[in-house]
Amino acid sequence: MKPNTARPSAKRRVRSGVLAIAVVAGLSLAGCGGGEEGASKQLLLGHGASPTNPRSEAATFFAEQVAENTESAVTVQVQGAEQLGSDAEMMVSLASGTLDMTANSQGVVSTSVPEVALFGLPFLFESSKHAHTVVDGPIGDEIAAKAEEEGFKVLAWWDNGIRHITTGDTAINTPEDVAGLKIRTPEDPMTIDIFNALDANPTPMAFNELYLALQQGAVDGQENPIPNIHANALHEVQDHLALTGHKYEVTPLIISTTAWDSLSAEQQEAVQTAADEARDMQRDLMEEQTEELRTELEDSMEITTPELAPFREATTGVYDKWSADYPEFVEQIVDEADATRADFQG
Repeated sequence: MKPNTARPSAKRRVRSGVLAIAVVAGLSLAGCGGGEEGASKQLLLGHGASPTNPRSEAATFFAEQVAENTESAVTVQVQGAEQLGSDAEMMVSLASGTLDMTANSQGVVSTSVPEVALFGLPFLFESSKHAHTVVDGPIGDEIAAKAEEEGFKVLAWWDNGIRHITTGDTAINTPEDVAGLKIRTPEDPMTIDIFNALDANPTPMAFNELYLALQQGAVDGQENPIPNIHANALHEVQDHLALTGHKYEVTPLIISTTAWDSLSAEQQEAVQTAADEARDMQRDLMEEQTEELRTELEDSMEITTPELAPFREATTGVYDKWSADYPEFVEQIVDEADATRADFQG
């Protein structure tokens, strides 16, 4: 993401995003035939990822599969790269009915469904594949049920990868190296808790503002999975990448229950099948890009592999905090992760 000196103000960008949602939503509703049985339906799906990101590619693939599975009785119009606003703005639009679907961020969704944040407990998973065995199991289904109570049906838990820390001047090898640094985080309470535990200064910021903030030194570093770091060219304004793997994140693919209920049972089955197919494709892309791009980043960044035991010790209090509010869920997700941990170690 290169800086754009002519970038519109945040207020103007939000207004433009809301207008875009309203215009496209009007077209979507016009194609729904008033919800009549057998009428063609058009769903509007928004996301914030750049075109080369696995989230973006999976959204396009999902739309293609929905059209194929329903013989175009249901179509999905995809608007990516924050064309419909930020992740937070798209969740508001989903709730208000001006947006049907979104492939959104874990942190933003957790503001409506706090239990979603538990997938990001520090050092919970050994790898993304380890995480998949848990999020696709009973705990994932229970958290999806919580989301449905709030009006959001989770079609699939797509992948947002294992997250690492990048910095400008400071190489990260110990928790002490993180202390005092201004680290950009998403608006995600779990991530903020993790970096508070590391004595950093977590600084929530919209992702589309991050490149310029790093370039100008407004923040010292940030944390993201490798494909996000590369797709948004953060390696151009950061010198160090520490493979901390401090948390995992899902990308919830969600549809409003209103939009879901407007589909026939046959259409729902077709959309769900497409979501599962896109999930598998997206996860494969994340894994491929993580390996390929890590090697590529070695040409432009100093990559370190810190000893993780001190980081785990420093963040144990995060488990205590979340256990106080969600004791049964925390116990269940930890038990499920521990039950399969040995299969993914080494």
